[in-house]
Amino acid sequence: MSKSVDELERDVEASRGRLDGTLAELQSRLNPTNLTEELTRTRDPAGAAALTAGRLSDTVRANPLPVLLICAGFGFLAFATVQQAAERRRLRVLSEEALKAPSDATLSGNHPDRLEEKLDEALEETFPGSDPVSVRITR
Repeated sequence: MSKSVDELERDVEASRGRLDGTLAELQSRLNPTNLTEELTRTRDPAGAAALTAGRLSDTVRANPLPVLLICAGFGFLAFATVQQAAERRRLRVLSEEALKAPSDATLSGNHPDRLEEKLDEALEETFPGSDPVSVRITR
């Protein structure tokens, strides 16, 4: 029932040999010089396009799941780009409106000299009943 160690080693070596052959074939096919040579062999641009389209369709048929995942990734990238562009446009419009609005610095209660007083008031509102002396000491 179980294979001997020698048989298993032979199977592993055979698998490695097939894998090496497949990798070598892929490397030779995907080599940029071989790709350009193959495309320039067909003098007709339409023939080269048809050859490339045929290979692409064969690859898609042979590997539908990876192609689907790649397309989904591109879709997410496009969606994120559109969303970011819309957000930038929205922020640009908001910032232009904010520039037109009057500044809070011109209000009478927002004078820089009253900053400490306003901070103390905010602290008292946030923590009612707190001792203002200990608050000033711990700062």
